[in-house]
Amino acid sequence: MRARQTVTVRAPAKINLALYVLDRQSSGYHRILSLMQMVNLHDRLILTRRPKRDGIRVVTACRALPRGRKNLIVQAARAFFNRYGIHAGLQIELDKKIPIGAGLGGGSSDAAATLLGLCRLFGLAPVRAELTALGGALGSDVPFFLNGATAWVAGIGDEIYPTRLNRCLWAVLVHPGIEVSTAFTYSELDRVRPKAPPRPVPILKKIRLTLGRKQHRISSRKSQAFQRTKRSPSLHNDLELITIGRYPVIETIKKRLSALGAEGVLMSGSGSTVFGLFSNESSARSAASFFRRLRGPTSPNRGWRVNVARLLNRPPW
Repeated sequence: MRARQTVTVRAPAKINLALYVLDRQSSGYHRILSLMQMVNLHDRLILTRRPKRDGIRVVTACRALPRGRKNLIVQAARAFFNRYGIHAGLQIELDKKIPIGAGLGGGSSDAAATLLGLCRLFGLAPVRAELTALGGALGSDVPFFLNGATAWVAGIGDEIYPTRLNRCLWAVLVHPGIEVSTAFTYSELDRVRPKAPPRPVPILKKIRLTLGRKQHRISSRKSQAFQRTKRSPSLHNDLELITIGRYPVIETIKKRLSALGAEGVLMSGSGSTVFGLFSNESSARSAASFFRRLRGPTSPNRGWRVNVARLLNRPPW
């Protein structure tokens, strides 16, 4: 693989079609079972090789992102350089489209895109498992973004079981301008629910997967395609209990999406983005136009972000 001077990569958002939160480990991380799905709402990253004296620098118009070593993109680049013994500088221009703290995985996707872009920039081709392990040390969602576009994710995000959608679907993504703390949401869930969280046995039976009694691991790798039909597993998110309790507007958005004809509605991740699934683009755009009218310049909802996105059947890299 030939090295380059500049590469451009896209970092897609994700939605959680299902999210079950299982036990909390001594490390503080929770085991999960989630069906994650990439959508074609993207950040764009332009990676340019620079002299070593320039260091690693992220250039972006998004002022809300952490700077320096706290930035996940910088952390990903440093981890990559350390792992593969690269001595160079790097400039990363980030065009940020995915809302921050919205449950869409934007930071993790940017980190994964950085790792993939660096492989191309420096002409390296590590095995995917090696790159996935490197990404897992950066964040629990990063391994999914290195393997998508549709996958069951288990453990602490380190077990990836690719599957596929059986039809074309569109999503209306409504972000009410609220940044939700993932750490707070998980800690509150631990506080309010029983010590022994329910295991998602019904959904597992429908997709022919099982969880080990002690490890909470998927023991079958042959997952069926996820089918959005009346007989398919229902959309589900354990974290809605907490986030909706704090931000009732999320429930309001869900009800409006349903009234506009969405086949299914759910909050993604820890929130605050709500998505509605539609069978065609025209229906999705019609629903989106309703929410865009709600966020007019004199409206209290003017900080909302509304996007129409197609569910991807392959990663965009």
